[in-house]
Amino acid sequence: MRTCHTVDIGGLPIQLIQTGKDSFTVVYFKQVKKRLTYQQAACEYGACIMHALACEGKLDNRMKGED
Repeated sequence: MRTCHTVDIGGLPIQLIQTGKDSFTVVYFKQVKKRLTYQQAACEYGACIMHALACEGKLDNRMKGED
């Protein structure tokens, strides 16, 4: 097991950990998603980063047509 990447957004660490061949864990504060494939981990890690950025007010996540 090895930590591949960690990013801290708003004081909350988000970690991508490889636990084996095509097996990953994504940790976002208290949320832990285990036994993810490469593709699942990429989606989850990206979603966690985007969620943290939205919470920090660093991106606008409104839908088209929404004021």
